[in-house]
Amino acid sequence: MVRVSQVFVLIAVVLFTLLPLVAAFSVVYISSDQGDIPLYHAVSNRTGIVLSDKPSGDLVVALDINYAFLNDSNRNLPVELIGEAKRGKTVIIGLNTVRAVEKINPAILELTGVRLNYTSMGIITIKPNDILKFKEFGYDSDRYGLVLVKAKNSKVPLESEGIAIVTEVPLGRGKLVIVGINPAAYFLDTRNPAVPEFVVALIRYYSHAGPSKAVLVGSAIGAVALAGYVAISNNPQVQKFREWIKSIPVIVVGRFLTPPEDVLKNPTRRGIYEYIKAKGYSTLTDVVSTFGISRTNAKWHLRVLTRAKLLEEVSVGNTLVFYPIGKKEEAIKLFILENETRGRIYTLLKERPRGVSELASLLGLSKSTVHHNLSIMEEYGLIRKREDGSYEAVQGEEKRSDTGGVSHGVSDSNFADWLRDR
Repeated sequence: MVRVSQVFVLIAVVLFTLLPLVAAFSVVYISSDQGDIPLYHAVSNRTGIVLSDKPSGDLVVALDINYAFLNDSNRNLPVELIGEAKRGKTVIIGLNTVRAVEKINPAILELTGVRLNYTSMGIITIKPNDILKFKEFGYDSDRYGLVLVKAKNSKVPLESEGIAIVTEVPLGRGKLVIVGINPAAYFLDTRNPAVPEFVVALIRYYSHAGPSKAVLVGSAIGAVALAGYVAISNNPQVQKFREWIKSIPVIVVGRFLTPPEDVLKNPTRRGIYEYIKAKGYSTLTDVVSTFGISRTNAKWHLRVLTRAKLLEEVSVGNTLVFYPIGKKEEAIKLFILENETRGRIYTLLKERPRGVSELASLLGLSKSTVHHNLSIMEEYGLIRKREDGSYEAVQGEEKRSDTGGVSHGVSDSNFADWLRDR
């Protein structure tokens, strides 16, 4: 008679055999500024796409990389996307990303045989077809732009009114997929639900590079046969493997489901908790550098603390911010103003309302850099735009410290006490 333990081993071996096949294909969405995020959120709700600042996935979606918002650390990102396609990935880029590529290296697309023609043709009705299924929508090419693409050996998975909307270009071992419109900007202004449907259709179509049905079926049959052998075999080596499989639930429970009463018994975890409680917030990178531990250990401690309801977390842009229970607004404000440029802008706006040009002049920065930081601060409620186009600080419960600096919800003495105790 088959025992429960044998059934568990059978299931575990099948999962371990098949999981790498079905989970290996990854999709990342790359953005350059906050204007891309609404489309990402709309798309991520229906796909497994992950927000990233690097082209690390098998399928890379970079629809709206705006050159004006790039800095020294990611200035070459648009050109790197072309290199990733040559090395075997599928890279989907949009109108603004194409412009950024040309701005950084005008010859790179021409050398790959791609010819571009920027134009406008009024309102274009973007319609689905047998390959890409979504609700049709009208796109204003006069306002949001249009690029026509010609390339050797290219395919056109989608065209509307005789205009190529999506062009697939073979590049090295991979594919460069050029979307001739600007879906991110159009969705930001209109919130037309058909736009994320269009992007989801693109992602699903180009995610088909995973294992074929025949491979999955064959693997499933092999996995079941292997699992059956492992579950009932009397071979000593197989029996050892079977015992190891059965021990996995104990390992998982012991590592990740720490009892609440034991959460702060670990000295490193208690230190992390006290640090975040005193500072008001922290990030994974901050914890790693402050406590000198690996990212894996830092993730584990932070996850245990959030599961125990001692900390909460919120995503701010591309960063996960951890904070004490009930202190979300204070934590976001602290994190946003940790950036020196945004801190200086906020201090100036607390004095009186100012426009982009005046701030850029006072800070010695470009208008695009100032505008980018203002957009982030406005999105998270630190400032607001006035009718005359200038910006002003949102006056909340800020209090001035004895040194004349702005206190953003965390007592300086609390953090000083923590540092002294260390």
